[in-house]
Amino acid sequence: MYGERDDLEPARPAHFGIPPDALAGERPDPRPEEAKRMGLSRHTEEGAVLYFASSLDRGKPGHRMIAWILLVTFAAPALYTLLLLL
Repeated sequence: MYGERDDLEPARPAHFGIPPDALAGERPDPRPEEAKRMGLSRHTEEGAVLYFASSLDRGKPGHRMIAWILLVTFAAPALYTLLLLL
């Protein structure tokens, strides 16, 4: 039809007057309470890392490996700086 564009995003619940939090009950929110209180969500850089890390399951070997990789990734710069200072 005239005036319709096919390159736009399809209508989501917010377009129909449904608040975005209305569908939040469908998925559990793995974020800690402190992160929720500070406003960190998966849409911010720090919140995305926190959301990803808190969604890992310690019972799965692949998730454990990713957790160790994250730990090394974030601790390595601090340890390197500490070694340079000593």
